[in-house]
Amino acid sequence: MGQVLGTLFGLITAFAMTFVVLMLGVFMPNDLIASTIVDDFLATSELEIRLAVVGTILYPAPTLLGSTSLGSLVGYGAPGATVLMWLAWGTGGLIAGLMTKEIFPGILSAVFSAIIGAFLTWLLFFMISPSFASTGIAAIFQQGSLLIMQASLEGTIYPAIACAIGGLLGGAITRDR
Repeated sequence: MGQVLGTLFGLITAFAMTFVVLMLGVFMPNDLIASTIVDDFLATSELEIRLAVVGTILYPAPTLLGSTSLGSLVGYGAPGATVLMWLAWGTGGLIAGLMTKEIFPGILSAVFSAIIGAFLTWLLFFMISPSFASTGIAAIFQQGSLLIMQASLEGTIYPAIACAIGGLLGGAITRDR
């Protein structure tokens, strides 16, 4: 039960922390989050678009693999990894590890929260995209939708690293001695 709760709370923590920092983004330094990303976030009042911008921050493409980032693919949000992404997923992993109270399950629940979040981000982009909304649910297997899924899943490499470190620390802090 601790792993399920850890996965859920780790995912919620990462998204909520990023959302709150972006809400206060005008007061944050540019080293933490770029002002262009904050402008994309604050430019709309629609919750779905704001969550999509949060998704582009939380799932950056690894530049070593030559991947296209989620933000570059959709045209708004973060084009690459930010300090906020590391901070959010590290904290989410820490919370996941604290909830599981063991080292290995803490790491697993933290990494699973990043992977589940990538699928949820892909589904969010699928649902808010006007090109997919007009063609129905069968469009989930079209090339554009699968490219968004590929970008979000490739974007889990950095979050998985941050989550694993946070899950290790959280699980080690709360394990039975």
